[in-house]
Amino acid sequence: MARYESLNEAMDAKDELAEAEIRYRLLAETFEKMPQLRANLNPALEKSKAEIFRLRAQKPTSGCDANDGRVVAFDSSRFRKSAAGEGS
Repeated sequence: MARYESLNEAMDAKDELAEAEIRYRLLAETFEKMPQLRANLNPALEKSKAEIFRLRAQKPTSGCDANDGRVVAFDSSRFRKSAAGEGS
């Protein structure tokens, strides 16, 4: 994932996950500096955290996308029951 110096850079790059992570970090820093704003910041922190989880769940975990259009041949032998005495 690309790292951005500011929220504006992430927004310009249209990287929603980076935006949410930076927003969360900024809110957390403010929360630590000014704990008296807990009532105002806590809902925003929870919303940012939920957005991060949602965006991470949407992001593919490997280089292979499940919908990349490849067709895999079906091998029925993989699903046959083994003969008696085999594998025991």
